[in-house]
Amino acid sequence: MLQCRLDPLAHILCSFVFAIVCSCSLSAAFVPLRQSREIIITDAVRRIRHDGFPVEYHKVQTKDGYILTLHRIPILQQFPYGSQRVIRRPVVFMLAGIYASSDAWLLNGRENSLPYLLSRHGFDVWLGNNRGNVYSRQNIFHNASDPEFWNFSWHEMSIYDMTAMVDFIRAYTGERRMHFIAISQGGTVFLVLNSMLPQYNQVFKTATLLAPVAYVSNTKGSLAKIFGPLLGTRNYVSKVLEGVEMVSTNKYVKKLLSMACLENERPLVCVSRLWPAAGYDTQLLNKTLLPDIMANFPVGGSFKQMMHYFQGYMSKKFRQYDYGSEQNYLRYHQIEPPEYCLENVRVPTTIYYAENDYIVSVEDIWRLVRRLRSVQAVYKLPYKRWNHFDFICGLGVRQIIFENVVKSLLHYEYG
Repeated sequence: MLQCRLDPLAHILCSFVFAIVCSCSLSAAFVPLRQSREIIITDAVRRIRHDGFPVEYHKVQTKDGYILTLHRIPILQQFPYGSQRVIRRPVVFMLAGIYASSDAWLLNGRENSLPYLLSRHGFDVWLGNNRGNVYSRQNIFHNASDPEFWNFSWHEMSIYDMTAMVDFIRAYTGERRMHFIAISQGGTVFLVLNSMLPQYNQVFKTATLLAPVAYVSNTKGSLAKIFGPLLGTRNYVSKVLEGVEMVSTNKYVKKLLSMACLENERPLVCVSRLWPAAGYDTQLLNKTLLPDIMANFPVGGSFKQMMHYFQGYMSKKFRQYDYGSEQNYLRYHQIEPPEYCLENVRVPTTIYYAENDYIVSVEDIWRLVRRLRSVQAVYKLPYKRWNHFDFICGLGVRQIIFENVVKSLLHYEYG
């Protein structure tokens, strides 16, 4: 594996392919095999138990009243006569992308999912769930049917959800610092947290960001190109949608969609429903996982999350939500929303990106890298067709990404 080291003082830009590109295709190198388990599982606790791992779930309350769910895969010590005890081990906190949940990390099954790989290597794994998804649809002040419940973007997830989950994990485990792994919007949330509240830089040992979304001005996404001019600017429509749920979390609907995928040997209709997240070029997506994907994605969120990205597409900046000049002045004491100070992010960070990513362009990744002060390595995936959704469910994702992540964390902990 070739690794690109970045000098944080000189900010030298470099990236290398970290695996040898085979002359054969990836689909031939990694044969997609359906997991030998029940296909349609829409609950993380049940899925983790089914895959043979211990599991806990915990409820956490944010300062603004949202009740979030954390899933944990603890490390157990076995004693005679079947007794067990949880033992302290290095903590890894993982956060999925937009409109996803804990389940997104588990779709590859017991042999290939990153949380299970980390658990086997002795890490205490915690899976986060942001407000609005299927595990976090309660608020002590508002019902999920109230528009005010859905009046949030990933900014609130950063300063309220992340702080609540991280503080709980630290208090519960007794571990003061942890590793962090995220994909897509999870990377956004991490960057905003440490920009706005730089004291949290001390909490994280390392950060591994898979296709992190910050700048989106060069995105290939059709949604941004079509709806950005309307929903990425301040107008009547965008104001109305600020209090609206983006996607349904009805499990019965998702199971119906999932079973419909099973009827087709090549379920292209299922792939077409994923194109906003995966793009049209899905050659490297492990299509045997489509029933699981359709049953567990999307699982709830707000319109405002997407509109915040659309605003970034229109402004070409990574900044706080634009409420219009009058409200901006009341909230931020300036007419334009302030940009996030990425220079405040001091956590040793590793970034993975792909040339064919439908959401995050190469240009936007390197614009982000240039502003970060503690980038340790940048990995460009060697497969030209690797897309945004492939970071979770791509063919051979364990060998290409996950095993490298585990090795990196083991090296940090044990040398």
